[in-house]
Amino acid sequence: MRPLVLALVVLAAAPAAAKSSRDLGHPMDRVWPALVRFLRVDEKLKIVEKDESVHYVLFELVDGKKTFRGAAELQATTDDEGRVATRVWVKIGDRPAYMEMGMLDRFELKVREELGEPPPPPEPPPAPPPEKDKDKKE
Repeated sequence: MRPLVLALVVLAAAPAAAKSSRDLGHPMDRVWPALVRFLRVDEKLKIVEKDESVHYVLFELVDGKKTFRGAAELQATTDDEGRVATRVWVKIGDRPAYMEMGMLDRFELKVREELGEPPPPPEPPPAPPPEKDKDKKE
């Protein structure tokens, strides 16, 4: 029983291996410049590489005397209400997921400040008129 408990404690304390994501209700072409400014200006991170054509940024985060590599990616998507949206992925190597989530929280606030609230969802298409029964004689 003790080895199982020890294994669970070690796994719970280990940094997350998955990247964190958030959906934002704005198109990618508006989110991309905000992401680059956010990482460089607001978070004061060193941008190592960026490629707008595939929407990713590699960066370095310095914490004390250690430097951690990170990445941010954008992906076009639609939200639950049918709006054009952008999925933002953040991964910081050897750091816990709460750091990624905190960064995403701060970025979402920045996007809302710069771009405003997401636009309203599109109107649903009108319902088709009911078909008349061709077999009925009038």
